[in-house]
Amino acid sequence: MSEDLQLAAKVHYGFLPDDYEDDRLEIAVNLRPLYVIGGDYCSILPLGKHRVLICTCDAVGHGVSAALFAARINTYVLTHARVDLIPCELVADLNGYLCKRLADTGMYATFYALLLDFESGTMTLAGAAHPPVLQLEKDQSYCKEWASITTLLGIEDPMPLLCGSERVRLNSGDRFLLYSDGLIEVEDADAQAFGIEKLSTALIAHRNLSGQLLNQAILDQAESHGDDGFKDDVLLMSIMIK
Repeated sequence: MSEDLQLAAKVHYGFLPDDYEDDRLEIAVNLRPLYVIGGDYCSILPLGKHRVLICTCDAVGHGVSAALFAARINTYVLTHARVDLIPCELVADLNGYLCKRLADTGMYATFYALLLDFESGTMTLAGAAHPPVLQLEKDQSYCKEWASITTLLGIEDPMPLLCGSERVRLNSGDRFLLYSDGLIEVEDADAQAFGIEKLSTALIAHRNLSGQLLNQAILDQAESHGDDGFKDDVLLMSIMIK
């Protein structure tokens, strides 16, 4: 069984995206599953010449079932990503698919989609119960939080709260963090969570770093906050606009 799990993890995480970089942006990806295999996942998909779609999900649970659920979400995104994609349509259609195919499992997931459009110089954000995306603008000393607007995916179709999106300008030097709740829920000996405020502080403190160096600095700070390390799957994506 252990060998099977190890092989399943290799297959599952073999489709996890590598770090991405072109002349417009840099994306670093780090995943620390709690067990051999888990339900945090992400994708990075260039759409034509001017657009890049970034998605992440966090399926309920930590083991094989969560990984399979996350894999189905990732496959859906891969097969439905189009140049003319609208993030909220992706969120709503994905929810409908999960409710139709997997409702009897009792499983659900959080989800966040970012669509970067370098032709218009904007990013469209649409989240479903996923932790807020953090934005640190160049020369600013605070982070903006872009919260999810709609509810968990896979529970009810149509969703009780319709998807909503935000659009922000992309400027050189801007940084964004996309992460799962395992990063901010890690607790110290007094049961105090690392939280979004400390995560924002860590991003500001390490803004001179980029790529894997930035991710590792943030992960190390969050893990050292914990009384005994992370207690959940942790996925972190940092995005820098060049």
